[in-house]
Amino acid sequence: MGDLAKIETELSAEGIGVAAISTDDPEQSKALAEELGVGFPLLSDPGAAVINAYGVRMKGETMAVPATFVIRPDRTIAWQYIGEAVPDRPAVDVVRQEAQRLR
Repeated sequence: MGDLAKIETELSAEGIGVAAISTDDPEQSKALAEELGVGFPLLSDPGAAVINAYGVRMKGETMAVPATFVIRPDRTIAWQYIGEAVPDRPAVDVVRQEAQRLR
């Protein structure tokens, strides 16, 4: 998530929004966002409805595998990266490129 914070300002200037979703409760999500210094919304999904809907729930856990989605304005998935383990995330340059394709 910290890597996305590095490009959030650039993407925002281009009209591209960034958000993150966590199964943490709202207070934990707020504290994490402050700790990481992210300027984009960190949404709380303690019931895991979103991770279940996107099929990214970690087997046997209440949290998601690392996943990054680029969502079109019509709310369909334009691009996705589903990680294998916690540190497995796409390079921010790849995310930037995929998001910019929507312009």
